[in-house]
Amino acid sequence: MPTITLRLELHKPTKAKQEMYERMTEWNTEFANWLWHHPE
Repeated sequence: MPTITLRLELHKPTKAKQEMYERMTEWNTEFANWLWHHPE
């Protein structure tokens, strides 16, 4: 089964923003994959 990866663009990235967006991307990717594999 394919994996969905979500990427978010950063506007004027800082180290803290970049880390936060990377965590959010991971969480959203995990959630999207959970939905993808979740039975109806």
